[in-house]
Amino acid sequence: MTVRRRFAQLAGASMLTQAIPMLIAPLLTRWYGAEALGHWALFVALAANLATIANARYEFAIVLPRRDGEAALVLQMALWIALGVGLATALGAGAWHLLMAHHAALGGRWRSLDQLDPWLLMLAPVVALAGMQQALSLWNNRQGRIDVIAQARVLQQGVMAGAQALAALGGFAGVAALVLSQGLAALLAPLWLLRRGARWRRATRLDQSGKSWHWRHLRRLAWRYRQFPLLNSPHAFVNAAQETLVLAMIAAWADAATAGYYALMVRLVKAPATLVGGALSEALLGQLARDWQDGIDLRPRLLRGIKLLAMVALPAMAVLIVVGPVLFGWLLGADWVRAGEYGRWLAPYVAAHFIAAPLTVTPMVTGRQRGALVFSLVGNALYVLPVALVLSRGGALTTALAAIAVLLPIYFAIYLTWLVRGSAPRSSLHGVPA
Repeated sequence: MTVRRRFAQLAGASMLTQAIPMLIAPLLTRWYGAEALGHWALFVALAANLATIANARYEFAIVLPRRDGEAALVLQMALWIALGVGLATALGAGAWHLLMAHHAALGGRWRSLDQLDPWLLMLAPVVALAGMQQALSLWNNRQGRIDVIAQARVLQQGVMAGAQALAALGGFAGVAALVLSQGLAALLAPLWLLRRGARWRRATRLDQSGKSWHWRHLRRLAWRYRQFPLLNSPHAFVNAAQETLVLAMIAAWADAATAGYYALMVRLVKAPATLVGGALSEALLGQLARDWQDGIDLRPRLLRGIKLLAMVALPAMAVLIVVGPVLFGWLLGADWVRAGEYGRWLAPYVAAHFIAAPLTVTPMVTGRQRGALVFSLVGNALYVLPVALVLSRGGALTTALAAIAVLLPIYFAIYLTWLVRGSAPRSSLHGVPA
């Protein structure tokens, strides 16, 4: 299956999965309110943050082995790791709950998150199930079962939206309904991938003489792809931690309602990046890996991608700057003009992120994950520090967003330059003609 066809299938599914929360957003803002949505947004950010390392990033190694048997073993390893991370999350959430319950002195700013505290225990199953979904999605990607991946994602978003709507109509609008709906959706997606997807156990070809050989083989594969947990895993965790930290700081230094305005704004303005970027990066990963193994220059493909993404991002940025507050007020209700104002200030960053995000899988293929990790640390610091410095001194959130809008586009331009230059064939990089 070609990259174009994979991208078309994944983009179609992503369009539906993004359309569902966008269509229900005007109802959620009226049913639940900014404060409840702010608490839920922090839960979602924490879950997404932990989900990035739920498989220690070994799920991305599933597409790399030449033989399906080895790929199925990598999948097994990723699933076991997901269970382990879920257990560790349960212990961490339980410890935090006890700490908050028995040490009232910790109150202060963090007491604004009291409504969320009991529901942090739901992080464990949500994170473990997200890890399973990620690993099974990459396995089905390898097998060309893009249709099953698409179905699972649409099912997940549809069930979550439906459950949240039913809860609100039944008079149970609150943080509990939002979190439990997400937990239900998280359960159904991996079950669908298991039932409808490619059968991975049949692909495993093992010497049946004993279990010890099986575990030795797993350890050998874990060592072969060690760059994923050692370099890509902290890279992904740091990227995801950006939104978690920012939301936590907004909730602490402002209030949960402000966090709700900001969180829903980010979700809506980044929806196109999630739609196009997620589908394109997933479709590109396998093709880039094959091209790199064959010594093909990746630079022309990357430059075409940057050009096409910029043609979409820049006009969208202009629209958000000009009519963002009016658009949010009309769509979500008069109270949400404030969210549109935040979006207006953040628009240049959103455009730059839209262009760069789909191409961040390239270092996984070219073996430059160490450099990508350094870039990630710098980029996330440039996002988080303005928020921390401004809000801690009593400044307005818009001031922090304006600083981000200046700093991050410059950062992404430097990062993309580094990315493209390092994507020449390996022989060319050593001075030998490709």
